[in-house]
Amino acid sequence: MQPSLLVNRMLRSIRFDATVYQEVKGDTTANWQAFLIVILAGLATGVGIGIAGFFKMAGAWSVLGMVMILIASLITWFTWSFFIYLIGTKIFKCAGTSVTLGTLVRTIGFSFSPGVLAVFVFVPAVGGFIWFVAFIGILVAGIVAVRHALNLPVARSTVTCLTSWFACVIIFVVAITSSSVRLLNGGWTLGSGFDSNLNSIVKPYRFSLGAWEAAAIRDELGQWLRSGDGNVEVTDDVFTEYITASPERNVSLESQVEKILGRQIEETLNAQDIYGFPPVNLNLGALPRLLVVSPRDKIESIREIMLLPGLSLREIEEIEARADELGVSSLIVRLGGFGGVYPSFVSNSEDLHSTINTAVEEWVHQYLAFKPLGFRYVLDLIGVARNYEIATINETVASMVSEEISAIIADRYYPEHEKPVTDATDLDRELRLIRQAVDDYLSRGEIEAAEKFMEEKRQSLESKGYHIRKLNQAYFAWYGTYADEPSSVSPIGVELRRLRGESSSLKGFLDSVSVMTSRQDLVDTLESLNQ
Repeated sequence: MQPSLLVNRMLRSIRFDATVYQEVKGDTTANWQAFLIVILAGLATGVGIGIAGFFKMAGAWSVLGMVMILIASLITWFTWSFFIYLIGTKIFKCAGTSVTLGTLVRTIGFSFSPGVLAVFVFVPAVGGFIWFVAFIGILVAGIVAVRHALNLPVARSTVTCLTSWFACVIIFVVAITSSSVRLLNGGWTLGSGFDSNLNSIVKPYRFSLGAWEAAAIRDELGQWLRSGDGNVEVTDDVFTEYITASPERNVSLESQVEKILGRQIEETLNAQDIYGFPPVNLNLGALPRLLVVSPRDKIESIREIMLLPGLSLREIEEIEARADELGVSSLIVRLGGFGGVYPSFVSNSEDLHSTINTAVEEWVHQYLAFKPLGFRYVLDLIGVARNYEIATINETVASMVSEEISAIIADRYYPEHEKPVTDATDLDRELRLIRQAVDDYLSRGEIEAAEKFMEEKRQSLESKGYHIRKLNQAYFAWYGTYADEPSSVSPIGVELRRLRGESSSLKGFLDSVSVMTSRQDLVDTLESLNQ
């Protein structure tokens, strides 16, 4: 393989020179060139992102991140080529269309040449634009490649290329959803015997994320197709009308409310100079319940399973009782939102302030998933690299950012809706004391004493007007993940609030924490502020 020939062909591909695709279509020796171009495009993206601070360019983290980008690049190459072959030769073929899959894969590989421009994604202010140009360049080069590989006219080449890319996006979404289902089913965390027993308990009540995602994609496509039927002005008053409706909310307004809230969130984020992927997109609906499982001898969430939203109290207590018989502590909780799918899942039964806050928080989780902190959290969730402190940092950061952004949105768009004031100082103090005492009990191995203590305290809180249905290890494992919650005794909340106070802006705070991969990074950052 001649390096000069490879460089020449790449430069011509970047200039959208059609002759390069005519050359490689019949050049079977160019297979390795196509492979190398895809690898170079992936490396360019990884290096550019790494310089920008996405990865820590040392140790296993940078290696892992780079390997993932390279694998994703290769998968995209093969998947995109396959769909182009399927659509181009079966649906849009012309009289002169005759090509093998191998030839098409080779030709499409050269269309990744503009991707090497992504190495400049680190350039301040214009880095995002450069990445966008590189992405569009790949699509345009792909259209040119399809035109000459399949002998199709420009219009058919364009439709074939873009439709195939859209199919790749759907595959990506389904894959992410499947991973979410897997991690929420706990398949990566516990032994098969425990899994089998617990799954037999929850099987009749399990919520299908896959079915929900399929319905969400269908609805998104339907709304997109109907968007051309006419321009209907959607005002912010629709959100107010929807939220304040009683006794039941008008579900026909939900699609409009989703657009309004998504727009308001994006505008507010942009005003704070926060731009990121993915775009804000949410779906209002009745959220599923979540079964949280913790060991009895320590407070830690080791299993989380989504259940149907309409469970009765009798069914909830029966599921928990049967789960507890397996030697664990369990609790079924309500979810306010879930960002493990796209669009994010937001409850349609909360008040205005809670709805806004949840929508922002779930987007922050999605935003962080493409940063070192969030990706490290994903590894924790699926059991690849457990780190409870990372989970706490991630959840607390999302909570802090959502509080600030949602407050700005409420003040700007809905000043007449005051946030309900709740005075739970006594409850906060009591829960912290209970948690500290429970940790002491468990550290001494006194499990039964800890559980008896929690039940006694629950009854005491009940007599004071604070209703907590079940107070156990699973309760603290779930609510204690948020270091800014009263049920948490973690110092991480204090540390993050201090860092926020030292940051000149919300963007600066988010940029600082998003590249952290351990609590030590947080400690080191705070120590550097004292120097």
